[in-house]
Amino acid sequence: MRGVLEALHQGDYDTAIERLTRKALFGRREEAREAWLLLAEVHSLYGAEGLEKAHQALEEAYGLGGLEHDPLHRALLGELLALEGRPEREVLPLFLPTEDPRARYHQAQALFYLGRLEEALKTLKKGLPPFLAWRAEGLRGRILERLGRHEEAALAYEEGARIALGLERYWLLLDAAAMWLEAGEGERALLALEEAEAEVGEESPEDEATRRYLLARAHLLLGNPNRALEEAQRALEKEEESGHRAYGTPLVAGQAWLQLGRYPEAMAAYREALARAEAGERPYVLHEMGVAALDHGAYLEAEGYLRELLREEGYPYRAQALADLAEALYRQGRYGEAEEAAREAMAQGAEASGELILGHIAYDLMHLEEALAHYRKAAELAEEGSREWVGAQEMVVDTLAQLGYRSPEEILARAEAVLPHVHPADEWHGALLAYRERAQALLKEGRRLN
Repeated sequence: MRGVLEALHQGDYDTAIERLTRKALFGRREEAREAWLLLAEVHSLYGAEGLEKAHQALEEAYGLGGLEHDPLHRALLGELLALEGRPEREVLPLFLPTEDPRARYHQAQALFYLGRLEEALKTLKKGLPPFLAWRAEGLRGRILERLGRHEEAALAYEEGARIALGLERYWLLLDAAAMWLEAGEGERALLALEEAEAEVGEESPEDEATRRYLLARAHLLLGNPNRALEEAQRALEKEEESGHRAYGTPLVAGQAWLQLGRYPEAMAAYREALARAEAGERPYVLHEMGVAALDHGAYLEAEGYLRELLREEGYPYRAQALADLAEALYRQGRYGEAEEAAREAMAQGAEASGELILGHIAYDLMHLEEALAHYRKAAELAEEGSREWVGAQEMVVDTLAQLGYRSPEEILARAEAVLPHVHPADEWHGALLAYRERAQALLKEGRRLN
């Protein structure tokens, strides 16, 4: 079987299947049974396309006897049934306790299809032949990706790439780069993409489009918007050539234009992304458009995009979209509607953002004690360094100053905490320095917390 396993690792499936078929048809009983099992395993690698042939091979193997309690046979059958969408009650009883890495790999595949991700992760075991070893790392990567553990997913994909050959290695490196981007690691993404490019000779237009899209995202993350635009444009050209026009490429171009302060060009790119987007993708584009318009001061336009987004079903960031709508309404002076949207956002999970808007409304209406309570709550709820946290800390300091520099120690502590997160060119930087200086002077005079 060594030659068959090597052919499988090299991606020469035709040769492997031909040799296995000969052995299955003409070999001794035990050899034939082993060959049928491996044939079933090979066909299972094709997913839904290989179901029929995989089932046939399993039946042939079973017909040769001795497999009633074989963990590998039962694991393969469980995987095929799970892939067909059969319920857990039909799949899970097939699994037998085993330390065999091959059987455990197919059990893990079945658990993955069933959505039992943590169990699938624990089931995978080292010691697989190379043609399955890289697939196991790819499966580990997909599971970790779905669990939101992006850095671990990237490392799993890179480990799979270390074992895989040719195009399989290239694709795993693209997956790793995508996960490094999700983890906010632009440099690691670039390294994976450089390795991928070196691995493959001539790329298909669709693959090159994907690689250049990922390059655009990496450069955008690293603060190189001009280079990001170049790569996005090349990706768009390759998408036209391949006929596969993804919404993400003009979306990243729009983000690069925004970094360059070119709002009209950014919105044109976003409109192209929206035209390309499918139903489940549209909310992501509309949210980008809403936030861009909000930051640009086009508050009525932002409201329109955000309201359109909120009519879409299944968007996972609906709470934040409601908070952004609340801000758009607040900026228009529509305080009642803004408060309603803010409270709805808080009820759905965007508590810090909602508290911040409620604080702004109270502040504008000169209800300073109420504003202070909202700002303090927002600072407490927000992640340190986030936009909401910075804004809340700034406003706590400002509100305490408006209240006659009450609690100078709190002013000093919050100003010093937030200043490292505020750019020196930001007008808030100078204001915070002034507030800090005044609080320090009061404390030197002996004034303490009330």
